[in-house]
Amino acid sequence: MTEGAMAITLNTLAIVIVAFLISNIVLSIASSLLAQKFLSLQVASRKILLWFIVLLPWIAALSIGLYFLNSYLSSSTFEYAHWHHMAIFEWYSWHGASVIVAATYTVYVLLKKALQLLSHRQEISALTELSLDLGNGVYEIELPEGSAFTTGFFNKKCFVTSGLISETTEEELAVVIAHEKAHAANNDPFKKWMFSLFSSFFIASVAARLNLHLTLAMEQDADNAVIDANKTSIFIAGTLVKIARLNANGLPVSNNELVVNFGADVLEQRVYFLLGHLKLKPLNKVAAIFSVSLILLACFSSIDGIHHLIEKIFSH
Repeated sequence: MTEGAMAITLNTLAIVIVAFLISNIVLSIASSLLAQKFLSLQVASRKILLWFIVLLPWIAALSIGLYFLNSYLSSSTFEYAHWHHMAIFEWYSWHGASVIVAATYTVYVLLKKALQLLSHRQEISALTELSLDLGNGVYEIELPEGSAFTTGFFNKKCFVTSGLISETTEEELAVVIAHEKAHAANNDPFKKWMFSLFSSFFIASVAARLNLHLTLAMEQDADNAVIDANKTSIFIAGTLVKIARLNANGLPVSNNELVVNFGADVLEQRVYFLLGHLKLKPLNKVAAIFSVSLILLACFSSIDGIHHLIEKIFSH
């Protein structure tokens, strides 16, 4: 048993964990039901919505945890919900189990992502040494497969294979390189990795869907950045289909979460987007604010009841 300030801290952490699970479940259900609706949103709005989804459980959990902590410390007479025995924390209870499991999984995710990042940096370092520097952050890899991708958090690098260069015209290659430079300008490799880190706290199927939606938004954004007077959307769509065929064997790197590439990812939606077959609309701000408020209210109003329910089931 732990008492005093440490117990208050641990109980607050237990509250944060329960609130996180509630908001995570609500968002997982909502995003699964509305996944197809995401495709009708404008790219910028879709990116904002996806980041809100993966960050909202943390925001909701911390906000509710701070509310309970402040309510206890201030001895407020107005108290909508409360947490029993805040100054006593029993390790041999569901409180202790929830804190241990959450801490273990968090450490596991952070270590996994850190090792993934380290492995990828070593892989890219070795790949750079074997590549030909074409200038302006572009490198040629001597490989027969046709592939192009961008990686790097601070020192972004764009790679194209010799197979892709030999199989494309000068105009097509210019489209590919401009696309990859758009990824670098948007810092997409870092954002994609950070997003995958936060989405790791969702169940695997939901996380995979969210990551795929972000990948599509990033690719559409980079595709759109290439369009100008000399490179029409139709020409870019044709180049995309051609590169997708050349890229059938995949990327010459192992960590797809750390790269963005001009390949076959979400090909159909990207082509429809370029050809203007997708009618995209901005995010409804009123609906978004209402949804966020509803989720926060659901967490806030249910956490006390869930606490009492668990207390009846498990010893504390």
